[in-house]
Amino acid sequence: MKILNKYIADGSILDMVWKWLKAGYMEEGKYYDTTSGTPQGGVISPILANIYLNELDWELEKEGIHFVRYCDDFLLFAKTEEDIIKAGAVAKRVIESLGLEVAMNKTKYVDFNKDNFKFIGFEFHHWRESKQGRKYFLVKPEEKSFKDFKRKIKHATMKTLTLNKEEWLNRVNPIIRGKINYYLNIYKAVEANKKYGQDSHCILKSFSKELDGIDAFVRQRLRICMQHRRPNMKRAWLMISRWNIEYFCKIGLISSNWLYYNKMYGYTIEQYVERKTAKSKKKNTKYRDKLKEKGIEYYTDYRISKMRNAGALI
Repeated sequence: MKILNKYIADGSILDMVWKWLKAGYMEEGKYYDTTSGTPQGGVISPILANIYLNELDWELEKEGIHFVRYCDDFLLFAKTEEDIIKAGAVAKRVIESLGLEVAMNKTKYVDFNKDNFKFIGFEFHHWRESKQGRKYFLVKPEEKSFKDFKRKIKHATMKTLTLNKEEWLNRVNPIIRGKINYYLNIYKAVEANKKYGQDSHCILKSFSKELDGIDAFVRQRLRICMQHRRPNMKRAWLMISRWNIEYFCKIGLISSNWLYYNKMYGYTIEQYVERKTAKSKKKNTKYRDKLKEKGIEYYTDYRISKMRNAGALI
């Protein structure tokens, strides 16, 4: 509260915050008093943490230390090992003076010339050098973020539900939009820095393969879910060939790959469909050519029969 008094003059606001801090909490149906700190998961906790840790920001700025902070996660930057150790000591001193503890198990010294690090859900890959001599580094979401993406899609497309395609899209599109908007935060930061004349060495298009994998997973989940209303679509070839990328884009499914690059480069949905269709045809042609080299016939009587039956069912 002493820190809040430095920034807030309105007594009614301070009184409300004090009551909030002393309100206690419930766990497994039992009430507990709050003796210190802010409520874990409380809606007011993030803003209080930011106000409290402003003291750390001012001290780091005063010492000339470059830093980035997001709530209670922060990075310190220095050019030498000696300077980064000094910066760490300053941060530790200020944090302890505020009555907080440094989580040493989460504290790590990194040489970005050779080491990667993770921060707020992203993995920053160390400096590299192009053939033209330009230094750059890669940034991509952590692997656990992609796993969480799939987990949420799986939960939204439970096979026990019987919905029409519009209802399915209303379940998955917000998840896709939300995740991609989060992934775009690094792009937004790069663009903001450019306004201040800072040239970026950050490469943001290093995880197209992962986004394609997410899109393929979403389409496959929807194909299975949509069988309930189209029982004649149970043939795998029919599902993939008819309910393809173009079909899902036409009915309004948001592609995570398209949305990510659309926000950055204005990549249109028509360009996305054309590119993916051409890539698929090229892949199939290459597969058939390999079979031909091995003396294996692709268009067997059985395959042709399946394709004819599929066409007759549409």
